[in-house]
Amino acid sequence: MRCTRCGHVGGGQDNFCSECGAFLRDAYVDHKLLFALQQQSEGNDKEARRAMERLIEDNPDHVLANHLLGSLYFHQGTLEKAIQCYRCALRKAPHFLQCIYDLGVAWYHHGNMKEAIRAFQKCLSIDPHYNAAHYRLGIALFHAGDIDAALEHYEIASSLTPEYLMARYHIGIVHERKNDRKSAAQAFQQSIDEAVGEVSSLYHLAQIRLAEGKEEEARELLERAAGFGTLDSVE
Repeated sequence: MRCTRCGHVGGGQDNFCSECGAFLRDAYVDHKLLFALQQQSEGNDKEARRAMERLIEDNPDHVLANHLLGSLYFHQGTLEKAIQCYRCALRKAPHFLQCIYDLGVAWYHHGNMKEAIRAFQKCLSIDPHYNAAHYRLGIALFHAGDIDAALEHYEIASSLTPEYLMARYHIGIVHERKNDRKSAAQAFQQSIDEAVGEVSSLYHLAQIRLAEGKEEEARELLERAAGFGTLDSVE
């Protein structure tokens, strides 16, 4: 790195010029980062993104800035740029757990189940009790067609965090896909019992009751679902 004060060329990792003592790096990187975070917290995502982009132009290997910019890109739907930023951060911090997880989510939304699975598996190699990674891995595996492995991770997620009912819902979905109506109904019923307004589980349980010829019970379940609004599919 060349000193802007005296012109001396020092080592790439030097913070101060060995000839004149001048500070070689931007002393305000943290301030720039804080400014971007403040803009984000105030809902000014566009300005936060611009601030983070300017910061990375001067500090391309800044781990936290790359991760945060990746998250901004992700929430704005720019998945390829998000993935690029996450991967850049991980080159310098390969065990940055949150960044690995966010990369997996980005790959999932990008439609690349293979890379998503790889990222979530890496999360679990670092922290085997990372509930969200088990759940997300289950979803990626389900969409990749490995429903038995998906069920295993949904069960782990449900065991680690029983109050996270979406895992229980997806357990029902897997059993439904395997034509195990009894197990599916149990999972959907548990989800309904523990969450007011769990529309998706109400709907799927109603379909099972219809298939069993229990039309009155199915009708009641569908009426309950209708009372909570529109069904949001999360399969």
